[in-house]
Amino acid sequence: MKKMFLPILMFLAAILGIVPTTSSVGGSVDSNYSSEFGQKANAILDKKSFSGSVLVVKNGKIIFQASRGYSNYGISLSNTIDTSYEIDSIQKSMTAAMVMKEIQNKKLSLTDKLSKFYPEIPGSNNITIKEMMDMTSGLILKGGVGPTKVMSDTDIIDEDIKNIRYVNVLHGKWDYSAINFNLLSGILEKLTGKSYRKLFTESYIDKLNLKHTIFAYDESPKIQKATGYNNPDPLSPSLNYKNVFDADKFLEYDELGTGQVYMSVYDLYKVEQYITQGNMLSAKSRDQLYAPGSISTYGGGLYHTKDDNFANGWGYGFQGVSHISDDGKVTVIALENYTRRAVDLKPMANQLYKLAKD
Repeated sequence: MKKMFLPILMFLAAILGIVPTTSSVGGSVDSNYSSEFGQKANAILDKKSFSGSVLVVKNGKIIFQASRGYSNYGISLSNTIDTSYEIDSIQKSMTAAMVMKEIQNKKLSLTDKLSKFYPEIPGSNNITIKEMMDMTSGLILKGGVGPTKVMSDTDIIDEDIKNIRYVNVLHGKWDYSAINFNLLSGILEKLTGKSYRKLFTESYIDKLNLKHTIFAYDESPKIQKATGYNNPDPLSPSLNYKNVFDADKFLEYDELGTGQVYMSVYDLYKVEQYITQGNMLSAKSRDQLYAPGSISTYGGGLYHTKDDNFANGWGYGFQGVSHISDDGKVTVIALENYTRRAVDLKPMANQLYKLAKD
């Protein structure tokens, strides 16, 4: 009887205008469901069979937030707005901003050559810091994967250097290769004498008082890290949570500066606002950082199109997308802990962004 009474009470309260109506999926509750925007946004999420969290902010106010699906299906733990998800390559925008901070402080230049720090790398005399941040360096990593055991940051880069190849015909052309940001992380460590982890913690976690951000290889009883799930069926209409993506431990270290951080949607919003609109960088520094280095529009860890600066990440059972308008007034953050081949999160996030701009 008690189980029936609570939903009836909530329904009556909603009719009387005491509380907004809500939509429940996978044990979690969507907020702002009764608003016109909320209903349209939830309809978009319904079509995706979404498992994760979404945050939409306009003019400094949250106009929509939603969490759906399970953070850990095995123990019936639902995703919430405070759940932390692996952000994968979205982290590159944060690494790039830390590099730009050193340039702003006159400790580095965009035109400095890679050979200043790693002269043993083929082609390093030709490659600039800016080209590395724009993915136009011509560097590739043979095999695409670094060390296959847990190592220190320095040892990871030393091992990577053995497998780096410089492709002259790719120099100056966009070619997405994470090794660029592994090396940029190493350069940060050489410049500051601090580990990447310590720099990231000081620059973002401590500076912005982030409560739900943690490195993949760390654990905290205060932070709920989502489990990543993978469904090999790209057209599966439902979330079955049968396949846990069990990543090897060494990968969490090997993704140095490129995809080794878990964040909640709120924390990611705070960081991206701080980088693109706050006082971390001057307007001049941001213009230099985000000037695209190729027709790909990629610059400083973000893609830049008309009034839209977005980043995306994919891997280990996670997907993530962030969209930020040029003036920072419209932001959409979508983080998901469920992947299906050929089912991308980007179209859904893009729909929400366009809806928010309207």
